[in-house]
Amino acid sequence: MGQNILVVNAEGPETRVAVVEQGALAELFVERKHDRGMVGNIYRGKVTRVLPGMQAAFVDLGKGVERAAFLFVGDVLGADDGKKLFEDVDTEDGDEAPEGAAARLARGKKHLAQRKIEDLLRPGNEVLVQVVKDPMGLKGARVTGYLSLPGRYSVYMPAVNQIGVSRRIQSDKERKRLRELVMAARGKQGGFILRTAAEGTSDQEIKDDVEYLMRLWNEIGRREESIKGAGLIYGELDLALRLVRDLVREETTEVHIDDEDQYQRVRKFTETFLPRYAERMKRYEGRRPIFDHFNVEPALRVAVARKVPLRSGGSLVIDQGEALTAIDVNTGSFTGSNNDLEETVTLNNLEACEEVARQLRLRNIGGIIVIDFIDMDKEGNRKKVWDAFQIGLSKDRARCNVTKISELGLVEMTRKRTRESLSQLLTEPCPMCEGAAVVKSTTTVAYEILREVRRSGSSVDADKVEIECAPKVAEILSTREREYLDGLEKKFQKLVVVMAQKSWKPDQYRVAGKLSTDIAAEEAKQAAALGHAAPPSAGGAGASRGGGKRRRRGGRGR
Repeated sequence: MGQNILVVNAEGPETRVAVVEQGALAELFVERKHDRGMVGNIYRGKVTRVLPGMQAAFVDLGKGVERAAFLFVGDVLGADDGKKLFEDVDTEDGDEAPEGAAARLARGKKHLAQRKIEDLLRPGNEVLVQVVKDPMGLKGARVTGYLSLPGRYSVYMPAVNQIGVSRRIQSDKERKRLRELVMAARGKQGGFILRTAAEGTSDQEIKDDVEYLMRLWNEIGRREESIKGAGLIYGELDLALRLVRDLVREETTEVHIDDEDQYQRVRKFTETFLPRYAERMKRYEGRRPIFDHFNVEPALRVAVARKVPLRSGGSLVIDQGEALTAIDVNTGSFTGSNNDLEETVTLNNLEACEEVARQLRLRNIGGIIVIDFIDMDKEGNRKKVWDAFQIGLSKDRARCNVTKISELGLVEMTRKRTRESLSQLLTEPCPMCEGAAVVKSTTTVAYEILREVRRSGSSVDADKVEIECAPKVAEILSTREREYLDGLEKKFQKLVVVMAQKSWKPDQYRVAGKLSTDIAAEEAKQAAALGHAAPPSAGGAGASRGGGKRRRRGGRGR
């Protein structure tokens, strides 16, 4: 399947769109009907707090948005900013990410760095803002006052009065043609950035796109006047329409959609705004699920795995942390075709370049990234690998900054983060290890229990010491370590009883009422949720639930 296609799975409560390039899954987008993203939405917000120390403000976006949004001073639209917006910015440098176009230009203005948030905003002020970054974890959405409305070929920015052209359009003649078309169509107000997709399009298509965005902006203005208080003014298109608008290109041969209603909506949208691509919209009617038919589902299993195999036998190991992602390149079973180690290593690194770039897009990894290529002695080989990596990243629409390969084979880079990564979207922390990726071994827990019995056995006022633990730990204590427990029975003159609890995790245990750390925290959390005081997590016999009964009954278990 040597083609570029979009595969839309819309049968069910979530919509998934897969970008398949040359038969390989390159990107995945997911939108759940009950949890739609906010990027691109425009709100009338109400300032709730102004933080001079952070030069930022918190903005309430109205009903349906739980956490207040974050508005940085550089994103506050001032009265004269429309005139100054392009003073210190290269207007030739168009932004390919439509939701970040205006925000990017705002960050480029030097005069904004001299402003103070307390001079611009007060609690209670109402501001018109647009979401540029979805809420992540405990953080609210990031918003900007520099609004932008993305179209198929251009991005409209009401606050500015200039025209920029994507730097990927290299022909001076074409750049001049596009500028003149927009100048004639836009009227007197508002600025535009011409996107890469505009290259080679007809004059009428550009004019239609510009006029559509200006009509949309007028409609937003009317809606803002009709709504009182904080709330949503304009909602961005849903996932399927948004990706058809942004991702369908000349090299996109087909778009396959498995849901009839969604197919009709996409078909109508393309006939109206992208007529030359309308025939590429295909209704999938196969019996197998669409993602199975196009081999997307198996690729998704690898997309959240820690280890990614390479075709030649090597592999990548990807470890995502809070703020940094480490990617390790290994040769694995790849030995090369001759006895030249340097050539073998270089070939493995070259293959890894393409896969690393694809995994960054597919997993939507953002923030700081460190890639550990296999060490190469020759400077020429390091440059060859770095150049190959740049080619791999050229397909990435997210902004990347990459350093040269160091002598140790390390590449440090950053990648713009605008939404949750694929692992955050599709997975959650393991309930066994709570995201630590490791748990104590059964032997370690068994010996920890023995030390606890040794520590607290003499203080138990019953005639026996009870141990409750997971079955595998109980087996170790009852067989391999029974002799040691017999010695403790003689020492304390008390019976030591081991009881297996089938539902407990391997590192959970209770010794004479004293809980292991994690089960104590869990019971405290449950008690708090019920509005009760948390049970004690330490102490002698009967220090936990049922402990009182245990004392009154002379140490008998529950």
